[in-house]
Amino acid sequence: MDNSLGRRISELRERRGLSITQLAKLAGVSKSTLWDIENGKIMPTITTLWSIANALGVTFGELAPYDIVIKDGGIEVRLIERGHGREVYLMKLSRGGYRRAAPHGSNPLEEVYVVDGAMVAGCVESPQFIWRGKRAVFNGGLEHIYLGVAGETVALVIMRYGERFEESSPPARRAAPHFPRYRDLIDDVVSNELLSDLVRAVNTRHRPERESLAGDILTAELETLSGRLAVPRVVVDNFKKVKEAGIERGSSTFESNIDAVRYFIYEPLHPGYAEQAVYVAYELYRRGVDEVVSVGCGPGIHEAALREILGIEILCIEPAAVFRALSGYKTVDEIPSGASAVISFGASHHIPNFLREVGSRLREGGILIVSDEFIGEHHDERSRALSLIQHHLTYLLDIPIKCCREALESAYFYASRGRLRPALAFTAKAYVEVYEKIGDLSIGVEEAFLNFFYLELSSLLLGVANIEEGKTSVARFIDEAAEHGLRLLSHYKVYSTGPGKWGSGTHVLVFKKV
Repeated sequence: MDNSLGRRISELRERRGLSITQLAKLAGVSKSTLWDIENGKIMPTITTLWSIANALGVTFGELAPYDIVIKDGGIEVRLIERGHGREVYLMKLSRGGYRRAAPHGSNPLEEVYVVDGAMVAGCVESPQFIWRGKRAVFNGGLEHIYLGVAGETVALVIMRYGERFEESSPPARRAAPHFPRYRDLIDDVVSNELLSDLVRAVNTRHRPERESLAGDILTAELETLSGRLAVPRVVVDNFKKVKEAGIERGSSTFESNIDAVRYFIYEPLHPGYAEQAVYVAYELYRRGVDEVVSVGCGPGIHEAALREILGIEILCIEPAAVFRALSGYKTVDEIPSGASAVISFGASHHIPNFLREVGSRLREGGILIVSDEFIGEHHDERSRALSLIQHHLTYLLDIPIKCCREALESAYFYASRGRLRPALAFTAKAYVEVYEKIGDLSIGVEEAFLNFFYLELSSLLLGVANIEEGKTSVARFIDEAAEHGLRLLSHYKVYSTGPGKWGSGTHVLVFKKV
């Protein structure tokens, strides 16, 4: 192992007349650790190296030689340029790579430019969300953070010494969503007793009488929305599956950007989750469908609910290895040509060319049912981002949990008033607060909801950065479907995050191939 770093530390220590014991005490590390670093036995973390640099009264760049890669908590840093009062580093962050950095004694102005991916960076009290082509500027003399949001993020970090930066943080302005909650009801009487019970429960917002997977999820949701957090049994069951299987992260795009293991466990906590299965089951029932292809079946929970309610045959299309391993469904790589019925829960905005692919595979007269989240109408990237923020935050603010509520309400306030920058700043603050609390996987009630918050905020930020998430408005989706020979037959708004039937929220759309 190259020991140029250890020799440099030893040289600077001796130049300042410090013993290993004295420097270790000043840097807050053990004597044995410092000895191992100086003698090339171990490579220090970024945090340890900064502590040593501060104790020696030098910058990080003066201590770290070129081409030495320092790793710490899913983050890699390499010095690439130093001189004229500045240092430039190349930083790489994995998704969830995190560092909470102590104030730099030299009080530099710090700039972070994202080359690829997305991250949160900045002072702890006012972090900023940045993605490809964006930058954050903050005072490195204050405690600050770096947190990877996308699968891999590459950034340039520039430290400017001798320059000052006065930060101005937007004030908190708390406001919760307030608008008429439009939703469509099912008014037909059905002879399927379980489906009839679930339809009644969805329509009246009362607990279903019969035991079922969808009913258990719906009951937990109704309790949560009424003010008492409740976790359905499937979350506990999926937690046990993950622990028993020892599943590791897969390599699909979705798995790189979204924590698929957490998604498998905690996604049923999403408001409106059970209702989607009920509306789709009703449409399949009334059209006499007895076998379907599910595109992007994910955890397979909706599919399990449909099979329990209707007893139908389901073939799954699912690229994510985690879901293939855990859901227990037989999967294929593509929709069979001439399919008579295709369904999709929450995947239409994840899969490239989704409507074109389905339209080309369905037979004439075939049915497509899409249950997914849609945002409000938008005319440019700014208005799309503002709509995304309000959409996702409405789901979260409907859940009675105290963690990060002030930040979420402030983010919603600014987004609803068209102010994107402070809305993203408060969203980033909430994201960091949740990330620091989730820890290991858990089925404790509050911990489970914090894990769901992490997933939902990740989707929000990735959507704003146009990474992984590609949500659009329901009207635009219907227009695009028509271009691929798919005519709308039925439209239900299942859960509302924006006003009116055509506003943002969870929708179920039924199309026929013509």
